[in-house]
Amino acid sequence: MTARDDARDVGLLLRYGLDPTMSPARHDVYSRLLDRFHTDPDLRTAFDETADGLGLRVLTADRSAGLVLIAEPTSPLAVTDVSVWLRIRGTTDRLVYGLALGGATAWCYPTARAVREPGTRRVTALDVDRLVREHAAAIEAEEITIDGGLGEAWREYATNRKQVALTSSGRLKRDCTVRMCEDVLLMLASFGLIVADRTVPPPRAELKVWRSTDRFRAHVATAGGPLVWQTIIGSPAPEGHQHDSRGQSAHTSYVEPFDAREE
Repeated sequence: MTARDDARDVGLLLRYGLDPTMSPARHDVYSRLLDRFHTDPDLRTAFDETADGLGLRVLTADRSAGLVLIAEPTSPLAVTDVSVWLRIRGTTDRLVYGLALGGATAWCYPTARAVREPGTRRVTALDVDRLVREHAAAIEAEEITIDGGLGEAWREYATNRKQVALTSSGRLKRDCTVRMCEDVLLMLASFGLIVADRTVPPPRAELKVWRSTDRFRAHVATAGGPLVWQTIIGSPAPEGHQHDSRGQSAHTSYVEPFDAREE
């Protein structure tokens, strides 16, 4: 291979790695380049130097997840505007969305062992909301203790925000926690960390059933996951999140916002 060939293939690898819809299992060129990435030192060196210049880091590179990249905060490829998915009007919105993100991660990977093992898991906004609210109740009851800096976020989520609020047309309002959890899941789906699971009916017409991906697992395993995720999986209670999307909540104070079959 010439230097020109390597430059072209580095560009293709970056293109595939930055496109979460691409999979080496379904794309022959991607699969061949991934093999070269592991076996050709010249290509690997050229790729690493180019990625480093762009502020990108390789999290994993295998046939299951593909080439999974993460951008450093100073990278021109880093995501700096999440307004496409999230409506952030102030600090409290950031706190709620942060808990929703950590809750989604903890639902899909409830233990450190789950992060190391291949496999996927279904998740819905109701699952995430239930998990966060159950932990908030456990924190309030002093069943578990957390770092004091997280207290404000848990109080904002569980006390100041409605679980469900509907518009005059019957749709979820943007500032209720179930809708905010769904917005976080939509954002994760945009990066290929979860995908829609159409094999089961959704809990509500405007909510989807999602399934985690190996890309998501690679991010959590390598980057460590959000602080909220570390807090939730490190606490001994509650255990409700170990059930599937239709499982019964273990925390008796949690009330399902609407029937799971509601359209």
